[in-house]
Amino acid sequence: MSDLTTAQILGAAPVMVDGRPNIRTNQQVSLIAQAVADNLPSGALYRYHDEYVTISTIKSTNQDGETTTELEKRPMDPRRFTTWIEQYMTFSAGPEDPVESMGKNMAELILASDYLRAAVPEIAEIMPVRLPAWGVGPKGERFLRILPAGYDPATRIYSAETVAWDANKVWPVAAVLRAMNKALESFPWAEKAAGPITHIRSASCFMAYMLGQFCRHLIGRQPMILIIGNQPGTGKTLLAKFALGPIYGVPNATPFPKDDAALQKLLFTKLISGAPYVLIDDLINLSSTTLNQYATSEAISDRVLGGNKEFCGVNRMQIVSTGNNLTVTPDIERRSLIIDLFDVCKSVEKNIANPLTEKVFSRPQWRREMLMALWSLVWHWNEQGCPSVCSASAMPSFEGFSEVVGSIVMTAGFISPFTKRPATTDGGDVRGNALERLLVALADKIQPATPEAPHTQLTHLYTVEDVMGVAGALGLVDIICSGKNQNQSMGHQLRKLKGRQFVDSSGRVFTFGRREDAVSSQYNVVILSEPRM
Repeated sequence: MSDLTTAQILGAAPVMVDGRPNIRTNQQVSLIAQAVADNLPSGALYRYHDEYVTISTIKSTNQDGETTTELEKRPMDPRRFTTWIEQYMTFSAGPEDPVESMGKNMAELILASDYLRAAVPEIAEIMPVRLPAWGVGPKGERFLRILPAGYDPATRIYSAETVAWDANKVWPVAAVLRAMNKALESFPWAEKAAGPITHIRSASCFMAYMLGQFCRHLIGRQPMILIIGNQPGTGKTLLAKFALGPIYGVPNATPFPKDDAALQKLLFTKLISGAPYVLIDDLINLSSTTLNQYATSEAISDRVLGGNKEFCGVNRMQIVSTGNNLTVTPDIERRSLIIDLFDVCKSVEKNIANPLTEKVFSRPQWRREMLMALWSLVWHWNEQGCPSVCSASAMPSFEGFSEVVGSIVMTAGFISPFTKRPATTDGGDVRGNALERLLVALADKIQPATPEAPHTQLTHLYTVEDVMGVAGALGLVDIICSGKNQNQSMGHQLRKLKGRQFVDSSGRVFTFGRREDAVSSQYNVVILSEPRM
């Protein structure tokens, strides 16, 4: 009896010939495994973190009617393998025997075989877009290139193409800076200057953060990123996601875990999954040995939850954290790039004409343009001969990041992202910045001597009410003071500054003191030098 349909017999439909290779199952398992490995198409299966995975892209349409592409990585287990392998080959006991499905037991043996392991390429990192990497020329010279879509054997990196962008088009640096200045103009940088973002320390840190992810294949470990605001609503989380958006689309943010054990579990889970970053939102404190470990360790090992298996993996994950009024410990500060946001008025009451929203991060066109903008900055540095404008020693433990990313940022015209944060009183925290701003404002009120008033005293006594009035005008009271008695809290904070020297806005050195009388505390500001020329 013919297996052909009537239409096929009459020639109205083609007779489909199965072109898949047939593997005989009536032989040794090692020979079966070798045959499977030999007939597996290139790029069908990969090894990643000691497990087999398949990688594909899925297209969908967003609510604006735009076609978006997402990366899908699926693990391969024996149950899935039994049906998945049938798209590439068939199995039967002999040449005259019917085709049969591979059983789960056989799938387990093949997946465990050295033959398959040797035939399947190992992936070190999976990325959703193509990024720059170093290439090596015939004479051993290093050159800059963009990784191809798919698997790159030289780096063992798999680059999907969820956003297709043109690396052959390079924009002028001035055009890139204008676009970035416009995109970031609504963020209240703490050191905001009268001019472009290239003059602002925190903005330079942000560009280093953004370029660090874009150049992750050119460097080693990346420092932790801390985005600290003086109040809710300054745009900390939005800024954190802005930098990650071109590569990852809308990034996921994770709330701060309840304790250090939960934080360790979170970070280790992310590391096992191969996450290139972890974004921890609304950090409460930075006193964590776990954060210190993950910020600098090249490799992390720990026991996998739910078993006795130990996992040891290369740590390429960047920690990004946001928080309000965080006190930064010296250990954290030397491991971090810190971006300070400072709003004088209430951030939640601001009226921004064209507010930036997370929605834009999912748009392919925005991501494409941002990737090309970042590439233009990198290529500009490359065209200059990749100069080491920034020393590798600018940030110890992150030498590659310092030398490559720091140099790209500075070649584009930004000040060094490793510029020291403004002098503070509490280890570089926001309260310390606020206290120094307050003292500078008090010193600025002392008028210099003039020909009309040659005997002007370059000193002034302020009452606590005077100090609170100036702090209130600057919007610093809630940052500096805690507790119900704000006057008392202010006095406690100012007491730490007795005898310290500072510089006011005109460059005059002044000292701050405190003295008691029978009624209340008074604060003495004494100008010690003329304005600096």
